[in-house]
Amino acid sequence: MGLSFINWIGFGMLLLALLLNEAFLGINAWYELNIVAILLGVTWLVVAAALSVWPNRHDQRA
Repeated sequence: MGLSFINWIGFGMLLLALLLNEAFLGINAWYELNIVAILLGVTWLVVAAALSVWPNRHDQRA
């Protein structure tokens, strides 16, 4: 099972999410609930996770 370009994009998005989380949320405490930022973050993580496990067309498993 090889990794396609789509899988690498997903892994890159996950890594970027981890780095941004450490850079911004690790330093600045959230004193108010920012629902838009939370929804964008969750959407970002769902898309990144889906892309990282997206099946490759050369994968022969059924």
